[in-house]
Amino acid sequence: MNLNLSQFNQLSQRERLTLLAGAVIVVVLLFLFGIVAPYRATLKRLDTKIASRQRQLTEVRQLGQEYKQLKQQLAASERRLASGGDFSLLSFVEATSIRLAGRDNLTSMRPQPTATIEGFREEAVEVKLEKIRLNQLIQLLFVADTAPAPMLVKTLRIKPRFDDRNLLDVVVTFASYRRNP
Repeated sequence: MNLNLSQFNQLSQRERLTLLAGAVIVVVLLFLFGIVAPYRATLKRLDTKIASRQRQLTEVRQLGQEYKQLKQQLAASERRLASGGDFSLLSFVEATSIRLAGRDNLTSMRPQPTATIEGFREEAVEVKLEKIRLNQLIQLLFVADTAPAPMLVKTLRIKPRFDDRNLLDVVVTFASYRRNP
């Protein structure tokens, strides 16, 4: 439909208003669907990306903190490895067991075969203690955890005694690690 200005002027006032109202509605709809809707969709997509990137940034910061903590733990372990040069697992465990549980309660100590694991030499000793109290066992485990050289508990078997339920029979294997020369 081709309308020129003379044809527009020949229309009645009501027809002109209807035609102008239709044209305004078409322009508004084009503006809304051609400019505003894509703009809002883009803003929504960008907001989602921002939230995602903020979560990723938070995760990276947390991982950075974990990395720093692990690096500090590694440095502390390296220092313990370096300082444990003259550490004797057997004599340390024996002295600690006698001091905490008593010589009478230490029934056996058996050194285990030395093993090599990923560049480290593992020395282990199995200790059998009888008639000890729970607090004595806890103290022994704490001393092992804070030993001057890296040390851990490989196995722990606890059995309550039949003659006195407050006393325990314990078999524990301690291990110590050193760098292979």
